[in-house]
Parts: sequence; structure tokens; C-alpha cells
Amino acid sequence: QFDAAGRLQRWPSKRNVQTLALWALWATLPAGQSMRERTINDRLNAEHLFKDAATLRRTMIACRLLSRRKDGTDYRRIEQAPPADAQALIKALSPRRQTREAATEPTA
Repeated sequence: QFDAAGRLQRWPSKRNVQTLALWALWATLPAGQSMRERTINDRLNAEHLFKDAATLRRTMIACRLLSRRKDGTDYRRIEQAPPADAQALIKALSPRRQTREAATEPTA
């Protein structure tokens, strides 16, 4: 489901795979930080290739991985321990994401 850079390639059709993918995206969001809708969209768009941050955002809220104020001014990652299979996926994707981030950092 994820490319060599750790980005979600397409929205999975199976619900259990969707949930697992959402956990992987959840792990990329900053803990304890308030974000505006544009910020959360930008962060999610950086982590997937099908450019549908709204679906991801709404589904993360429905799965209680993300909270949102009614006016859309405050999105926050809901802190919790991921299930074991999600922890394994997050760990497997971490080196891919680090390589991608290192490649995009400006050189001195």
C-alpha cells in the first residue's frame, strides 16, 4: 500500500487495511499540537499520493485518531497506543520516511 518513500499510494478498499493505513498517517502528525485545516491537509498530502486529504481527515476523525473543533480551527492527533500491527507498520515505514525527509532537506 505504501511506496518506497513511505507514502500511501491509494485508498485501500478493505476497512481493516484502511484503519492500518490511517495509523501510519497518524504517526506522522505532531503530538500535542493544534493544527488548522490547511496545515493538517498539507501534512496528509505529503504522506499520500491520491490527493484526498478530506477523506483521510474525516476518516481519522471517525476512527478517533484525530479530533476537530466544529469550526475547523483546531485539529489534534488523539494520543493513544497504536495496536501491535500498526506499531509494526509504523516501524517499517520509518526508515523510508527518514530517507525521503533527508533527501528534501537543503544542503549547507
